Amino acid sequence: MSNSSAHAEPKAPELLDWMLLLGLSATWGASFIMIKKAVGIFTPIQMTSWRMVLAFLVYIPVAIAFWSKIDWSKWKYLIGVALFGSAIPNFFFSIAQQQVTSGLAGALNSLTPLFTLLIGVSFFGMHWSRNKLVGVGIGWLGAVLLVVFSSGGDFSGKAFYAFLCVLATICYAINANIVGTKLRGIHPAAIASSAFLITGLLFVGILLANDGIKAVQQHSDGMAGIGYVFYLAAIGTVAGSIFYFWLMQRTSALFATSTTYLLPVFALLIGLLDKEQITLPQILGTGIILTGVYLARK
Repeated sequence: MSNSSAHAEPKAPELLDWMLLLGLSATWGASFIMIKKAVGIFTPIQMTSWRMVLAFLVYIPVAIAFWSKIDWSKWKYLIGVALFGSAIPNFFFSIAQQQVTSGLAGALNSLTPLFTLLIGVSFFGMHWSRNKLVGVGIGWLGAVLLVVFSSGGDFSGKAFYAFLCVLATICYAINANIVGTKLRGIHPAAIASSAFLITGLLFVGILLANDGIKAVQQHSDGMAGIGYVFYLAAIGTVAGSIFYFWLMQRTSALFATSTTYLLPVFALLIGLLDKEQITLPQILGTGIILTGVYLARK
């Protein structure tokens, strides 16, 4: 079977698939406000390390339960899942959200399907078409509007931090293509648990080397910070990854990453509850990106 055929949807999305899509969008939409809260307590490297270590600990019993279903011969791809699907983008978002609102971070995250397409075409044998080309172009126009021209709130003049969000979506897109082409057929829980099992001790070391435990003990809101990160690890990373991989295998990489149609809406609304501003450039830029995503998937 060619790489291009591996991207074809095995069947039309069913009700369960749409429910998974909605649930993931809400879960991950709320993640951005949790990141914003956590980086007010921990440094970006401490927050990222805590998130990876907590995910590692939660995944240990899952890995034991699905041990027989793990294909260890694909260890390189599993490491790629841990790094590109979680660690690296987590770090980028944690730095970015020291300056970028959670709503804007969620909006920029909607570039993920476009990068999934670009990387799929460039490296994984996905087919190209005029609609895809037009969609990518329109999506980039929306991204430029968000990164460069947005004003107000916490974002104005901070394009560098917004660009880190864009880099994070590139990582997510690499991960989507790895799972969609190289790990298809492996149980979602086996993919996720083995990926974090392989990298777990590495991030335990990084956490200790960067005084992550001391930060919890010394900061007045240290335990609250652990609560925010636990949501990110247990709900956003562990449960989210398993259901995301399951959705991807039931449908396709592009359908699964289209959680980003709804994710920005949840991120913006939750940001409003935290008294963040929603500006006209945010609304226009997000709408343009999602229009591009829609056209690229046709």
